[in-house]
Amino acid sequence: MKTIINKLSSINHPVMALTQLSIFCIMLITASYVRSSNITYFFLAWNLFLAWVPLFFAKIWTYRLQMKPLKKWKSAGMFCLWLLFFPNSPYIITDLVHLNTRFNPSIWSDTLLLFSCAFTGLVVGLYSLHVVHKVLEKNFSFIKTWLIIIASLILTGFGIYLGRVQRWNSWDLFVNPFNLMHDIFIQLSNPQAIKMTIGFSALLFIAYYMLKSITSYERTHK
Repeated sequence: MKTIINKLSSINHPVMALTQLSIFCIMLITASYVRSSNITYFFLAWNLFLAWVPLFFAKIWTYRLQMKPLKKWKSAGMFCLWLLFFPNSPYIITDLVHLNTRFNPSIWSDTLLLFSCAFTGLVVGLYSLHVVHKVLEKNFSFIKTWLIIIASLILTGFGIYLGRVQRWNSWDLFVNPFNLMHDIFIQLSNPQAIKMTIGFSALLFIAYYMLKSITSYERTHK
């Protein structure tokens, strides 16, 4: 009985649930190709992979802290790696722009595919944020932790703008840092960049705060 309970617990683990959701998205991408023989939506598989990268860094950070305490600069480095790739998770929301708005009998399948991938990317990102939040809580006060979270979400909103509009990628920080930094300084005064940053930052904050509120309520009302 104990073995069965342990197996059920592993199935209900967030990572397992997110894996199943990602597999569902891959199945939809495959079905779209089989139906139309068109590789148009193959890019979503790559974007889903990128959405998982920040969660990977968050879990590695947590695992290493469980093994032994890390020096502050190492923890700061893990946090920066997570933050650098974190915008890739909610970025998939912007892939909804690829939805064909013209009348088409198969539009429902494209809608399902794009929404499923966007939803998966968002939830994977929120869970990685939750993992990082728990680590920060052990090292900072309540107020400082939330200030770091809010600052991270603002930077993420700006990162989504840089990715969707300016077409920059996370790894450009390593392969093309000077041009990236130059463009960042230019975009800081761009009204569209400011509006898009505020919009996505607000969405992520509301979604994450809702997630925290639900989990907190369920924990205190068992």
